Amino acid sequence: MQKTTFLMIMATLLTIHTSISQNGNKIDEAIPIDGTGLGVNFLDYDSATSSNLSPLCANSEDVFYKHTISQGDNRLTIGMVSAGTTLFTEIDYQILKAPNGDTGNLIEVTCDKYEVLLIVGGSFQTIIKNVNSGDDYYLRVFKPSGVGGFLNSLLNGTSVTMISDYDSTLSIGSDTQSKLQVFVNDNQIRLGGNTLYDAMKIFSLGGKQIMYASYKANIETIDISSLQTGMYILTLHNNEGSKEIKKFIKR
Repeated sequence: MQKTTFLMIMATLLTIHTSISQNGNKIDEAIPIDGTGLGVNFLDYDSATSSNLSPLCANSEDVFYKHTISQGDNRLTIGMVSAGTTLFTEIDYQILKAPNGDTGNLIEVTCDKYEVLLIVGGSFQTIIKNVNSGDDYYLRVFKPSGVGGFLNSLLNGTSVTMISDYDSTLSIGSDTQSKLQVFVNDNQIRLGGNTLYDAMKIFSLGGKQIMYASYKANIETIDISSLQTGMYILTLHNNEGSKEIKKFIKR
């Protein structure tokens, strides 16, 4: 009797867990993506309903994917690739931005579609520059219509990319900042050409602040002997609000 009761409780918990898992049917159930070429799940679209979320881009069932910009990243790449099938179709999509994760203040970045050609396939890629850490981006994909029994094969050949990184060529602030050079050895960071910054913070790749220091003059060197081996994010600041971000490796 006790064994039977235990099994019933476990089955109930499994059902509850399954019902609240992230299947992308609503924006608060968005499927998290952090990588390139990740395959989509046909079942997410097979069971999808229309969220009717504004701003509305198309009238169809929709599935949401989500990426949060990591500390130190300033560029976001979003894309989809679909292998060719035995029919021509179009896939509608929408990119939304939630500043600081606030889904009550959604901003439409784009509303577009890409064609999936016979045998050839199709794809799209969007690069968004100067993004801010902590912002959430959503890729909203609308279920293709008119594909009938081909939906399974179409989606099984479709992958999603949502990944953010740091691009040192993107300018942040004034032109003077581009003259800054960062040299790292085992225990010290040396800044060359620094005419702006007198305060710094160092973060882990997970966004945790590890170090902070302010200086009486522009920074020339930073002691990193206390850091363990790994990759970190250095942010430089001044009282005028200028900011520059650099990734570095402590060896």
